[in-house]
Amino acid sequence: MTLFIELKTMSRKTLLLLLIAGGVIGYALAPDEGFGVRFENRSAQMITAIKLDFGSADGQSSLQTFRLASGEFRTLFLNHPPGAGFNVQVFYADGQKREFCALKGNKDVRPTLILQP
Repeated sequence: MTLFIELKTMSRKTLLLLLIAGGVIGYALAPDEGFGVRFENRSAQMITAIKLDFGSADGQSSLQTFRLASGEFRTLFLNHPPGAGFNVQVFYADGQKREFCALKGNKDVRPTLILQP
């Protein structure tokens, strides 16, 4: 009952700030989980799309991301085991397309792929 009375007497602004601070602290302390691949555009041109295809005996998945400017990076999280490898298609603004199999045998959970034509 005492906690309820104390919360009721706090201003809405103070409660909002406490909620935001708690969320930020919780996010900062939470461990990174999952397989996250960082894609870095080291080319001089825009990457218009990146398409990933990956799967196992149980199923197949595709993931796409769009518009990665020169010098930018983006981390994509895959529901796929590290080291299993996956197919990548990179589409550049000038019409070039690059295809390759990535990270087969690499068990790093936070690898980086450098993209350039």
